Amino acid sequence: MRWLWIPALALAVIWPRASAQTWSIDTDRASASFSVRPVWLRRIHGYFPILEGILVRDPASDTVAVDVRIDVRALQMGRAAWVIWAQSPEFFDVERHPWIRFRSDPFPVSQLPEGGLIEGQATLRGVTRRIGFTLAPVECAAFGPDCPIRAEGAVSRSAFAMDARRLSLGDSVTLSFEVMLIQAPDPMR
Repeated sequence: MRWLWIPALALAVIWPRASAQTWSIDTDRASASFSVRPVWLRRIHGYFPILEGILVRDPASDTVAVDVRIDVRALQMGRAAWVIWAQSPEFFDVERHPWIRFRSDPFPVSQLPEGGLIEGQATLRGVTRRIGFTLAPVECAAFGPDCPIRAEGAVSRSAFAMDARRLSLGDSVTLSFEVMLIQAPDPMR
């Protein structure tokens, strides 16, 4: 009788557990932008057309986490001179740091329709800091590929070693995302 637990234990070890569900950001339907306010002028805006990443859902804990990267080399702005400045060592420093990255902490799936704060680690200019983004409520009947996900947050320039032009440029940089997801291929197939 005591040997009956061995097959049960072996079955528990090899039985497939509920695996994580991975969604990729649809790069054709994703965008990010930033804005910063000079002290005496209206906001300066920039647009990042190249954004990639994943959203992973853990069914066991019913949480999701995101990992997003923005290609700063593809930055577009209203004036060529602004792009040159924004990509320079004074601001994004594209030569040394071509990507902005955000990795969220896991948060409950139930937060998607409600919106709210998503916290995690942002890496900008080679500096990694904890920041938060405000997730807009997802307004779709069912979470999935045709459901836009939007988030916005502000980062302190000084926290990411963006110290140039402190007297003429505000410290707060607003980052905004809008992404659509596609089901990632199953790595086990």
